[in-house]
Amino acid sequence: MVTGASGGIGLEFAEQLAKQGYHVTLVARGGAKLAEHVARLGTGHRFLAADLSLPTDIARVADDVRATKYDLLVNNAGSGVYETFAEGPLEPTRAMMRLNMDSLVELSHAFLQGAKRGDALMNVASTLALLSFPGAAVYCATKAFVTAFSEGLWFENKPRGVYVAALLPGVTKTNFHDAAGGAADTKPPEAISQTSADVVSVAMQALEARSSPTILTSFTNKAMVFFSTRVVPRKVMVNMMGGQSPVKPKAPQLSS
Repeated sequence: MVTGASGGIGLEFAEQLAKQGYHVTLVARGGAKLAEHVARLGTGHRFLAADLSLPTDIARVADDVRATKYDLLVNNAGSGVYETFAEGPLEPTRAMMRLNMDSLVELSHAFLQGAKRGDALMNVASTLALLSFPGAAVYCATKAFVTAFSEGLWFENKPRGVYVAALLPGVTKTNFHDAAGGAADTKPPEAISQTSADVVSVAMQALEARSSPTILTSFTNKAMVFFSTRVVPRKVMVNMMGGQSPVKPKAPQLSS
């Protein structure tokens, strides 16, 4: 099963897994788009239309995980919200937290309860899990949760022969920036961007090797994380990242 499979990294996972002979269940909100993808992938594949920010849909997909007993679950579904936290409405942030964390925890639990030796769980986080990004504070926190959670599960499930890992892509050429509310003139530069195919190829190699609980997807990402977390003080890193943020805190209004 691959969640968030209507496009980007999720769809690329589905396509590469199908080429390797997996029968893939694609999960996302848009049933029509998923039906098109499944038809293109060929026979043996299926889809579930579900909004994983809704508790009822999370429960429905978790039931499918328990019933189908997949060999591999890729928890890729996620979203971001670009805003200065105190200046925006809270409900979109709550929905993001349900999608990025609650659904991932529930589906991981359903999968691992029935997992057998050789099975694998991959949870898609972000390089920002190891950094900080003012203007996307809650998003970063959700991905830090996914990373720490997955690392703990990696250790817990080693004796069972079940592999668990967090995948930490950096900037990837998807529609994430636009969907999160980022302006066109704040898009990250092409020079540091990977394609979804690049990211998933690294993930597939990691699934084969089964050696690390945390997967960074490029040398650029590894160098950035090393510099930002090992070389410069934390305060400096936060200020640097804040300077690249797609949103800026508003200056207080002075009374006349």
